[in-house]
Amino acid sequence: MATIDSGGQGGRKSVDQEIPLVPFIDLLLCCVMFLLVTAVWAQLGEMPTTLPGGADGPPASEQPALTLQMSQDGYRLASHDGTERSIANTGAGYDHAALRTQLERHRRDFGTIPPVYFQPDDDVNAGAVVATMDVLRGEGFASIAFPGAT
Repeated sequence: MATIDSGGQGGRKSVDQEIPLVPFIDLLLCCVMFLLVTAVWAQLGEMPTTLPGGADGPPASEQPALTLQMSQDGYRLASHDGTERSIANTGAGYDHAALRTQLERHRRDFGTIPPVYFQPDDDVNAGAVVATMDVLRGEGFASIAFPGAT
């Protein structure tokens, strides 16, 4: 306990108060721990993306890349060698299993994991975009760029 001494001299009534400091210190430490834990969660939950030609690597024209276009109709996967594969949208949503299969085939055929230029249409649900990015990262395609973003 801490005491605030107001004096109470000269015939005046003493208005001294005792303030419990331990609960204040506990609250302060709880707040600090909460901020530390949430800062770590924020770092673990982030998904790094880049814009092509940035400071992270050579310009986009020098890197062979894989382009994934996402629309309401489904996916279109275009490789740097000119091959294109389409994955139609099923009635239940986007076919992530077929996308995984195509990504595995690309990795097996070329032996490398190039950066992916991801181009979702504006009318695509944000949850579907994040799910597709999860599929890309789950298959090892960690370098995801949004070439049309400004």
